[in-house]
Amino acid sequence: MPPPENVEPSAWASIDALELLGMTDGVGNVTTLLGRDFDLAGEVQTPGYLAFLEPVIVVPSQFDRSEPAPVAVLVVVAARPDLIAPVSQAVQSVLGVSDPSTITISTSEDLADLRAIIEQQLGSFGRELVVAVFALTGVLVAAILYGLVMLRRKDFGRRRALGASQSFIVMLLLIQVAALAAVGAFFGSAGALTGLLLSGDPLPGVDYFIAVGVFAVAVGVLAAVVPAWVAATRDPLKELRVP
Repeated sequence: MPPPENVEPSAWASIDALELLGMTDGVGNVTTLLGRDFDLAGEVQTPGYLAFLEPVIVVPSQFDRSEPAPVAVLVVVAARPDLIAPVSQAVQSVLGVSDPSTITISTSEDLADLRAIIEQQLGSFGRELVVAVFALTGVLVAAILYGLVMLRRKDFGRRRALGASQSFIVMLLLIQVAALAAVGAFFGSAGALTGLLLSGDPLPGVDYFIAVGVFAVAVGVLAAVVPAWVAATRDPLKELRVP
């Protein structure tokens, strides 16, 4: 509803509009082409999807909302870039205008395509980075475990001499590595989640954390196969002679 006649109507202006009017302090008076006066009540922040309307001055509606009013601009915001095309078609189908030539539909589809390309490139880079990190992790796990196997040669030789099979030694080492990797993946994911929460960055989905954790455990176990096999196949008699 229009404001009552005894109430002075107010208007709000964007920063660009205030600078254009020379009212950078946000105080002043504006008059429309219809002769209506409005006192500036403050500054309004223009959303990014309404930047094409700048400079913007927002005034109360002059029409009775109970009666149909003309619409000059209709802005529809899509939730995802890939929805821009179907949303545009849906809007055009429900406008119900008698002469389609009187309306113009403008979309940021080109910008959405560019954004999709950038997201795809960033996703590809992220996958390559994750693979590189896990490959380096696998090499480090294999090297560290091989060193531990060499330090515990006498222990493994004693187990073999007491009747432990090669498969038992391999499974023993793999289970130990899997348990340590699972604990490391849990605390690593918890630390990453805490860091993202404190920094205010967007959080990946739960499935991402689960996939990374499972992948980390799998990489650790695969990297431990060769050192475990080396520990299981060494001659127990020679190992027992190690001082």
